[in-house]
Amino acid sequence: MQFKHPEILYALLLLIIPILVHLFQLQRFKKVPFTNVQFLKNIVQQTRKSSRVKKLLILLTRMATFACLIIAFSQPYLSNNSLQQNYHTTIYLDNSFSMQAKGENGELLKSIAQQIIENTNSKNTTFSLITNNNEFKNIDSKTLKNELITCDYSPNKLDLNTVLLKLNSTNLKSTNTLNKNIIISDFQTINFKNKPEVTNVNTAINVLKVHPKKNINIFIDSIYIAEEKANEITLSIVVKSTEKNSLTIPISLQDNTKLLGKSIVKFNNSNTSIIDFSIPNIANMNGIITLTDANLTFDNTFYFTLSKPEKMNVLAIGENAPFLNKIYTVDEFNFTSNQLQNLNYDALKNQHLIILNELENIPNELTKTLFDFSKNGGTIVIIPSVNSVLNSYNNFLKIFNAGTILNKTAEEHKITSIVFEHPLMTQVFENNVTNFQYPTTNLYYKFQLKNATSVLKLDSNEAFLTAIKNNNNAVYLFSSPLKKEVSNFMQSPLIVPVFYNFAKNSLKNTRLYYTIQPENTVEIITNIAKDNVLKVLNNDNEFIPLQEITPNKVILKIDGTDLKSGFYNLTSNDKIIKTIAFNYNREESELNYLNLASLFKNSENIVINTAIDNFFTEMYNEQKINWLFKWFLAFSVLFLLIEMLLLKYFKI
Repeated sequence: MQFKHPEILYALLLLIIPILVHLFQLQRFKKVPFTNVQFLKNIVQQTRKSSRVKKLLILLTRMATFACLIIAFSQPYLSNNSLQQNYHTTIYLDNSFSMQAKGENGELLKSIAQQIIENTNSKNTTFSLITNNNEFKNIDSKTLKNELITCDYSPNKLDLNTVLLKLNSTNLKSTNTLNKNIIISDFQTINFKNKPEVTNVNTAINVLKVHPKKNINIFIDSIYIAEEKANEITLSIVVKSTEKNSLTIPISLQDNTKLLGKSIVKFNNSNTSIIDFSIPNIANMNGIITLTDANLTFDNTFYFTLSKPEKMNVLAIGENAPFLNKIYTVDEFNFTSNQLQNLNYDALKNQHLIILNELENIPNELTKTLFDFSKNGGTIVIIPSVNSVLNSYNNFLKIFNAGTILNKTAEEHKITSIVFEHPLMTQVFENNVTNFQYPTTNLYYKFQLKNATSVLKLDSNEAFLTAIKNNNNAVYLFSSPLKKEVSNFMQSPLIVPVFYNFAKNSLKNTRLYYTIQPENTVEIITNIAKDNVLKVLNNDNEFIPLQEITPNKVILKIDGTDLKSGFYNLTSNDKIIKTIAFNYNREESELNYLNLASLFKNSENIVINTAIDNFFTEMYNEQKINWLFKWFLAFSVLFLLIEMLLLKYFKI
């Protein structure tokens, strides 16, 4: 038993006063003459004995009455905690898109939010609500209910360790407070990839896993251009299902609001179906693909844009190379070739790709200009000469902090190793080739390079083509001249995709779509003044992203925290430069869930709940206060009645 005002209990010491009065009370007796002395003695003895018992009983009831009154005024109560204890409950509510799945009472997020609202009725508790995109700290139950009512889905995801750190941070800031924590999620595998660190959490953690009614979801995974002709494009849509089935799902394709076609997705007892749409090869298109699936809705719509690609500027410096004219055609590239002595250095800054084609010497002025060009995101390809001056080449590599050329070796070797995972090669071969007719070279330079990755290798394991990562872009270095007297690489099927991808990879050009993530890099070929900026906007939002302006393009770093799926215009001075499409990440569409018993089997401070009602019932039981002052008031009245009865019916 505890007391709200324990200082009042000192008044119990005053009960000693009636005891002293009782012990030291003096009473004088009168002598009354009586004929029968023996009978009188018996009456006196009996009267004195009864009087003492009666007075003792009256004393005890009176003391009990006052004692109960004093205890009642001190407000006694029964509770697991003291009355001065503060209570704080922190709730992590997973509002990622997978919580759109349907449970027994509708969407998981809306259902669990409603259950929390129904159970939140304590005025003695403050709350903190943590979601994937917001934090609301030290709020009352009314504010908590309002936030839960307006809580919406977010593309952001928090891993379990981040959630635990947030819970721990909230608890550490409170003193003399009983903290309760609960994590509510469907516990998808992608959100909890790392082993949870629960040992540093200073209070017990309750976890509640919500379950969808069905574990099947059909979603649009990706799209790509399967074939492109002069007047027609074949667009392939990859649709996936979390379970093998034989369902037929309607799907449609629109250009903004204009319907271009409808089709049916048939899985034929598989997980994947690919649907093709043939559409006109128009200049610009804002495409929307939509299918019907009742489980998760965020992945039923897919946005993409089609536009004529911007022409890229490619400059070759050095010997005339007819093969470059055949690769860099006028419909896709602005290709020029210059001898070193006729080079206009001011024109270099407007290029996207520069090829040093078998220069014997790289002048210092050109080296410095190319270094600035590379810092601004340009790509450089170096093809050495048979008579390259190594000092000039090494000076070039030195300023790029790339290493050195050691020596020249006149030996014949085959080019036998292809790094298929490198970006230059990822879409060149459908499968890893082992019976390829490999080209050869009879002369090559040996390198000792830093920050370099081999793309093609000789059978001696020396690099034939190396990618050197530098600043915002790359420097590609051949170890051998490509003229036919030295190598037959120009007759190889590799020559076209390698040089074509040099140009295409030099610009992260506008893709069909972008996936929303913490940061997206978008490069736009455009010329804007230094004091101008590109804005990103749609119907609901407008912002200026981080951007780097170069002479021939703008590199945007777009924060995906607040992005929503849809189309965004890139504008300068209110003029639309480009339209790009963003889509939500499809990772959560797979519906892969964790087993909590296995995940937390060695975690003593983790309590697995089966229902939100159980958590709140236990929480309120811990906070419950049973007041006892009414009982003590009742007892004081009872003892007063007993005293009155003793006085009335206990005859002396």
